[in-house]
This record gives sequence, C-alpha cells and structure tokens, in this order.
Amino acid sequence: MSEREVVKENAVYRHYGGGRYTVLFVASDSTNMRDGNEVVVYLSLSYGKIYCRDLVEFTENVEWPDGSTRPRFILETEPAE
Repeated sequence: MSEREVVKENAVYRHYGGGRYTVLFVASDSTNMRDGNEVVVYLSLSYGKIYCRDLVEFTENVEWPDGSTRPRFILETEPAE
C-alpha cells in the first residue's frame, strides 16, 4: 500500500502535538512536480486554517509526548461514507 493510499481524505487525524485536522486531499506539488512529490492538504479544526505538508513527512514516524514512536498524524475518525 502506498503512502498516498494510507492517508484518507475527509478523515480526522490527531497530530502528535495534540491538534486535530481534517485531511482535505492529497495533491501534486507543482513546484517539484518532476520529483513526483505529493503534499497533504489539511484543515485545522481548532483554528480553521488550511495547511499542507509533504506526504512523506505527514506519514513518517516521530516520538510522541508519551515516549512512543508512531506516525506524526494518527487516524482518529474515519471519513463519513
């Protein structure tokens, strides 16, 4: 399963720092299109701001405040069907 397939659009994710975000979509990075880079575009549920982050960075493992190593964003709520 590719990283793109792992990230679910319209799902809510929790960031290791505590914020909650809705993934809007995964997009091609037009600045680096030749490299095939993709970004995750997501909405902060606390502040209403839209952010983007490299797909690889969105899915990479980091150390959480409890000392465990998990993905930077973890799925909290599946998208509504």
